[in-house]
Amino acid sequence: MKSVARGRRLVLFISALILAINFMSFNCLAEENKKVILIDPGHGGMDGGAVSKSGVNEKDINLKIGLLLKGELESMGYEVCMTRESDEGLYSDNGTVRQKKIEDLNKRCNMKKNSNCDLFISIHIDKFQDPKLCGIGAWYSNNPESEKLANIIHENIKKDVNEKNKRLPKPAKEAYKVLRCNDTMPGIIMECGFISNPKELENLVNSDYQKLLATTFAKSIKQYFEGYEVKVEEEKVDSGIN
Repeated sequence: MKSVARGRRLVLFISALILAINFMSFNCLAEENKKVILIDPGHGGMDGGAVSKSGVNEKDINLKIGLLLKGELESMGYEVCMTRESDEGLYSDNGTVRQKKIEDLNKRCNMKKNSNCDLFISIHIDKFQDPKLCGIGAWYSNNPESEKLANIIHENIKKDVNEKNKRLPKPAKEAYKVLRCNDTMPGIIMECGFISNPKELENLVNSDYQKLLATTFAKSIKQYFEGYEVKVEEEKVDSGIN
């Protein structure tokens, strides 16, 4: 009986330890009145995301931009959490590919909740059959503040990155679980260009361009927290062809 009791205590201890590790991993300890931002570099590990004809993986570019954005925001005094900081997925070794993807997405959603973040930004890259399709776009969540953030970023993209960028921010509505879940803070997915467009791919793998995107996103986030709002004017085109 004693061995059984010891076994139960060991199981309880291990379970508590796992919960504690998860809690620490999913939480950012910020100073009072310090804004917390959760950066989500999309994909990772076995999930490479979109892949170019030359074999460039979306996941790698997402991570580089995400880490640069982290540095920019920290230099501004923000507390920053990352869903990942290396080429890894948020899943256990067991299970099918589908099960791992579901687990990964659920953990990203849990991090939105448990990090107590004030803003969520997910970094991605698009791909399309037509290689002429181009532009930087944003999907924003149903949280009413998300559209404000997306519009600020769109304005700064046109000012600082590409004045010809014609992709307008769009509401995600019921798409993209990572935006729907725990939608208590402004949340957006940034599509940083098309990996299928040769010209944009050339930019996306360039470290200076990655830095420019990160700087523009950070500037926009700062403006959002300072209360800046964009006067939205109707634009007729929401995608570009070069």
